[in-house]
Amino acid sequence: MFDKEPEEHYIKQGDPAKPTYYIIRRIADTTGLLTRYRMIMGHVRYALSKGWIPVVDMQNYPNPNLDPEKVEKENAWEYYFEQPLRIGLEQAYNGENVILSDADCVKPYPAHSLKMLEKRSDALTEWRMLVKLGMFRVKPELMQEVTATWQNLFSREDRVLGVILRGTDYVARKIKGRPIPPPVDFAKSIVNEKLKEWQCNKFFLATEDKKIVDSFQATFGYRCVTSDRAYVEYNSVKDKWVSICRIERENDYYLQGKEYLTQILLASMCNSLVATRSSGTTAALFMNENFEHTYIFNLSRYGQITLD
Repeated sequence: MFDKEPEEHYIKQGDPAKPTYYIIRRIADTTGLLTRYRMIMGHVRYALSKGWIPVVDMQNYPNPNLDPEKVEKENAWEYYFEQPLRIGLEQAYNGENVILSDADCVKPYPAHSLKMLEKRSDALTEWRMLVKLGMFRVKPELMQEVTATWQNLFSREDRVLGVILRGTDYVARKIKGRPIPPPVDFAKSIVNEKLKEWQCNKFFLATEDKKIVDSFQATFGYRCVTSDRAYVEYNSVKDKWVSICRIERENDYYLQGKEYLTQILLASMCNSLVATRSSGTTAALFMNENFEHTYIFNLSRYGQITLD
């Protein structure tokens, strides 16, 4: 089914009275799970506006969460999420009318706009509606596992601050237009301040960067809680994208996505949130509309002087 034509196009067009299936795909194979999540949101909204049935294809297009041996055999999206309308690829590709999406994002889609993340517009509420409608439902068995993890990590008396930070390729590559993450010491000072101000006794740290974890644990000790996950050994000289760095273990493609999503789900369950602008932060804000407080780091974007 792999089709390298990047533009949106029909691959089957028959009876117009029959449903039209809109296959959401991405040819770029380095895009991480929650960046795809944001982009897929835009495609789902677009498909619904056209009266088409959106179906996510992370099966026929190589991606960081699908073992190359399983390409064309398993849909990596369905490792973590249910299909938007619970219709799978087999039914969609067998339909009379089938459209392949643009292989990139469509507009509008939820970006890292500070105006959105700080709720200075209606955009956050509008995008959250897709989650509320169940179109980005986490697989029930995964959600049950995450809930059990939360109960093991925290007591009912704990007030927990969620902290989402990025390092590795976010810092090393300095891609123009990407939000600048805070220096670790500055991030620690803000976390310490908000723990006191918002009366939280612990915080959950979500990051892909082991160096950040080590620094926070050295400073905060038991108050810094993390999930049980493996960390890639990112080398800023030879590695471009952390999403395609591998760990020598069975099922690594699946597990890296699961561990990343688990961290963000746990962060979304916290009382309040301190976070850098990233796809993980955006997803956490979509998943929880009841944070008591939020603080989003705004250090501008690489190659940009003004704050936004």
